[in-house]
Amino acid sequence: MLKPDARIAVVSPSGISDPERLEAGLQVLRDWGYAPELLPHATDRHRYLAGDDDVRLADLMEAFSGRWDAVWMARGGFGLGRLLAHVKIKRLAPVPFFGFSDGTALLNALARRKRLAVHAPVLNALAAHNDEASRRHLRALLATGAESLHLGTSVHPGRATGRLMGGNLCVLASLCGTRHQLDADGAIVLLEEVGEAPYKVDRLLTQCIESGAFDGAVGFVIGDLLDCKANGADYEALDVIRDRLAPLRVPVLSGLAIGHGRTHLAVPLGVKATLDGDTLRVGAVQR
Repeated sequence: MLKPDARIAVVSPSGISDPERLEAGLQVLRDWGYAPELLPHATDRHRYLAGDDDVRLADLMEAFSGRWDAVWMARGGFGLGRLLAHVKIKRLAPVPFFGFSDGTALLNALARRKRLAVHAPVLNALAAHNDEASRRHLRALLATGAESLHLGTSVHPGRATGRLMGGNLCVLASLCGTRHQLDADGAIVLLEEVGEAPYKVDRLLTQCIESGAFDGAVGFVIGDLLDCKANGADYEALDVIRDRLAPLRVPVLSGLAIGHGRTHLAVPLGVKATLDGDTLRVGAVQR
């Protein structure tokens, strides 16, 4: 997927990174033989954002100018959705984009247009939060772009094949009713979340279902649901997901190591994937 010595533009279109955590993530990429470069405003601060909209957009557009071989998010958080209306996908150089969480917005915008978008650890977390299994998997994906197999637990059994789309549930719900709403027709939809109580997960799912964002989905795969519990309750977020997705009558696979947990196995979006029983097979990257 990435050639040795590939130049990687590192941008902060969302939240603010911790400088030490970010530098540790950059060092991982250097140790793997890549050349990450922080864009000028990657460490700016404006309230809860990494700079105001103008500078974050300027860095993002510069990152896709063609001067770099890939673009990588420093951190998630919030803010990328504010920029989407000003991002003309056709004008972006066809280079891979890496990120997740708030990056879900741009990942799906790219993937639906057959651009290479990888749901992957952000650099603020790559060394400081994610484990060695995450880094080994990511390094192999960067080197080869090969097919990968992910194990889980069947919630609603069945088999489905379609392009893999989706990401963070909260971000997907926030896009409902906009021109950036998820297009799930014929897709296997990945969902992951962090810090949302089960009733809030219910609210987010309901928004996606009622808005039509999940229309045409052929299956769902559920990644990490980190800290999505209700204190003292005899149910959890996965119970809510099981109930809300059951009427869609498509296979659902849960427990994948994808999302905000320590083990976060990167997957490309927009590529062909197959959900079968307890496994998700994600196709190789084609460039």
